[in-house]
Amino acid sequence: MAKALGTTPDLSALEVEAKSYLFLLGTTWLLGFCVAGLVGWFILGPLYHYRAELNGYPFQPGDRVEILVGANRGRIVLVAEVWDWRGDLRVNLPESASRKGKTMFHFAQVIKANDAEPSVAADRPQAAGG
Repeated sequence: MAKALGTTPDLSALEVEAKSYLFLLGTTWLLGFCVAGLVGWFILGPLYHYRAELNGYPFQPGDRVEILVGANRGRIVLVAEVWDWRGDLRVNLPESASRKGKTMFHFAQVIKANDAEPSVAADRPQAAGG
């Protein structure tokens, strides 16, 4: 098997410049990852907050909201709990629907629907497509 793989490469052939280049690539990647993580909060945070305000934030328990994402997309449900500090809320879904999808959503994933009634056709098939 060793013959099939060939001889092991001689790593001493790497010169100092090549080792420095690899170190620089690794350091640049790590620094870019850290900077993107720190700066991303200042860019994405306000965008998510703005989207939540457009969707009807602040939410209160008992509000009617329409789910915008996931298996229960388009369903109008009641808000059960709200966690403002996390930007999340929990909705009441029928047993059959809660098995198909999640019950926790970010404020930007739901939209307030005060004038609509909660969905009663919990297992109605949705049209395929985008």
